[in-house]
Amino acid sequence: MEKENYFKRMSEKGSTVSSLGRSETKPPETDERGNLDGNGSSLFSPLFIELAHRINNTLSSIRNITQLSRGKFKDLEFEDYFHRSISDDIEQIESVINGLINYMKVCTPIVKSNTVHSLLEEIVERHRAQIEEKKVRLFKKFERELPETVVHEEQLRYVLNSILHYAIVSIPPNGSIALLTKVYDHQKTSGDKKGGVQKDGRYVEVMIGFTVYKKPLVSPEMGFRNVALQRDEAMDLILRLVKKIVQKNKGIMRFDIDERKPQTFISLIFPVERRKIVSYPKANLESPDFLKK
Repeated sequence: MEKENYFKRMSEKGSTVSSLGRSETKPPETDERGNLDGNGSSLFSPLFIELAHRINNTLSSIRNITQLSRGKFKDLEFEDYFHRSISDDIEQIESVINGLINYMKVCTPIVKSNTVHSLLEEIVERHRAQIEEKKVRLFKKFERELPETVVHEEQLRYVLNSILHYAIVSIPPNGSIALLTKVYDHQKTSGDKKGGVQKDGRYVEVMIGFTVYKKPLVSPEMGFRNVALQRDEAMDLILRLVKKIVQKNKGIMRFDIDERKPQTFISLIFPVERRKIVSYPKANLESPDFLKK
């Protein structure tokens, strides 16, 4: 099988846990802030924020000098007028800058992209200590420009985190784990009647392959046997819940075991999101933190 051959090739390379975080093929670095209307706003926004910082620094200097000048004027009436005028001008400029920043936020959409790879990297980092403690070799092969899936980000995070946790618990010391992502059309999934396959659909697959113990590590003592069985039952329940979420999102979850290796493969297949999902940063109706006095 293709996944077995892949796992074999990756294992033969002999990468160690020291390579954790430096993937075999790194996921593409993408700029989440997209430019939908082609007017260059995504490029202009960071430049404008930098300019706003510089203006704010200048205003802060003016405000400090103004405060230090109190009591320096012989004409007290003019001093009050001077300080009131400077304060009013500074507040007006800050108000204008705040309005422009909010305008840039609502006019510069953030395009959802690279979600699957970002979540995988996030979850691997979360479990880094366990992986290093077991001296597990980690391999990653991510397809470039992987499209978005129809699964909500929080649900996808739960699914991937649960499966990776299951894999780490099952892997023996000095074992291996491989993460693979790819995209293909509907033909590969057409044989699964429960997968909700679309005739003109495209699919994203996330595969997690890992080595497992040759035999269950169950102690002859009944107490330890019960603990091991309870742990297995708990993990089985988690996988059942994960499968429900996968199916609710019109996806397919496959669980294959090669007892000769021994290796386990968990494959997740989700429909590709056809829409372009965007979000907008929340506009701050008050002055930004860096403009507050």
